[in-house]
Amino acid sequence: MTEEDPAKRKSLQKLFRRLLSRDKYFIRLAAANSPEIKKYNEKTLSTLSLLGGLLMLLPLLAVPFSETKRAAVPVYIVIGILSFLLYLVCRWDKVRKYTIIGIYAFCSIFFAFAIYLSVIHTPNMRATVLLVAFCMVPISFIDRPLRMNAFVAFWLIIHSLLAFKLKPQYALDDSINSISFALLSCFVGNRMIWTRVKSYETRRLLTIQMETDVLTGLNNRRKLFETMVALETTNAEKPSGVLMIDIDHFKEFNDNYGHAAGDKCLRECGQVFADFSAAYDISFYRYGGEEFVAMAYGYDQEQLFSLAEKIRAAVEKVKMGELNPTISIGVAFSGNREVRNYENVIDQADKAAYKAKHLGRNKVYLSQYDPDLSAAPQVRHSH
Repeated sequence: MTEEDPAKRKSLQKLFRRLLSRDKYFIRLAAANSPEIKKYNEKTLSTLSLLGGLLMLLPLLAVPFSETKRAAVPVYIVIGILSFLLYLVCRWDKVRKYTIIGIYAFCSIFFAFAIYLSVIHTPNMRATVLLVAFCMVPISFIDRPLRMNAFVAFWLIIHSLLAFKLKPQYALDDSINSISFALLSCFVGNRMIWTRVKSYETRRLLTIQMETDVLTGLNNRRKLFETMVALETTNAEKPSGVLMIDIDHFKEFNDNYGHAAGDKCLRECGQVFADFSAAYDISFYRYGGEEFVAMAYGYDQEQLFSLAEKIRAAVEKVKMGELNPTISIGVAFSGNREVRNYENVIDQADKAAYKAKHLGRNKVYLSQYDPDLSAAPQVRHSH
C-alpha cells in the first residue's frame, strides 16, 4: 500500500460525509417548505403525464406512412394509456400525497420506453429519445438531488448493459452520449433544485418575519387582519369564539420593574399561549402592548369558557421570581352565527375583557356575540 492510498481514502470519506451532510440539509429545507414543493410536483406530474399521453398519439398518426412506427404500435398504445391513467389518478385527492412516487413511476416509464426504442426497436441507430430522457428528468421536478442522481444512474447502467448486449455496434457511442447528457443534466438539475428550494425558504422566512411578533413568537396584528379577511371572503372554517386577553396591571409592572421585566412577562405569557395553540384548536395573536386575541374553533359555549379558564389558570402559575402575572379574559361566543365583520366580535370580546377587569381581574367573562347589540349580554364569568 502506497502512502497516497490513505490520503485518497480520507479524501473520499470526506467527500462522502459532505454529500450526506448536504443531503440532510436539503431534507430539512424540503420539510420546512413541503407545501410549496408538493404543489410544484403535483403540477409537474399532471403536465408530464398529460403531455406524455398526447405525444404518444403523434407516432400513431404516422403509422400509415412509416414501417418502423407500425412495428411499435402496441408499445405506443400501452405508454399512452399508462400516461393518461396516471394523469387521471394523480388528480384524486386521496393519492396526491403519493405525487413523488407518481413522478418516479412516469419517469421510469419514460426511460423504459426510450431504452426500448434504442436497443430493441431500432438497434441499428444511435439513441435519440433516450438522450431527451436523460436531459429532461433531472430538471423536471423537485426531490432530493442524491436520490434523483441515483435514479438517473440506475437507468444509465441499465441502458449501457443492454446496449452492449443487444446493439454492440453503437453501444460505446450511446454510452458516451448518455453519460455526457446525464452528467450535464444532473449538474444543471441539482443547481435548479437548490435554487428553487432556497427561494421557497427565503419566501417562507420573509412571511414568518412579516406575520410573527418578534417578542412573543406569536402571530402579529397584521396576521390577525389577514385571517379576518380570509374568514370573511372564503369558505374557511369559522371560529366559534374570540378571546381578548389582557395582562393585569402590566403598565404598573413595567414602571416598577423596568421594560426588560415587562418583555420577559410578555414572553412567558406568549409561551403559555403557544403551548395551548399546540394542544388545542386555537390561534393566538398579539394585538398590541399587553393585549392578545385568540380565535378558537369547534367549541361550544361551555367548552370555550372552560378553555379560557384553563388559559387563565396556566398563566397564574407562571413564576417570575416572587412575582406571577395574571390575565383577564373576555370571551365573545359566536357559535354558528354568520359573522360579516370579525372586528365586531373582537370588539365585544374586548368589552367582555373590560368587564372581567371591572370584576377584580384574573377572571374570565364570557358573553354571546350578537350583531344586533352594541354590547353583548353577559353569560357567565369566573369567580
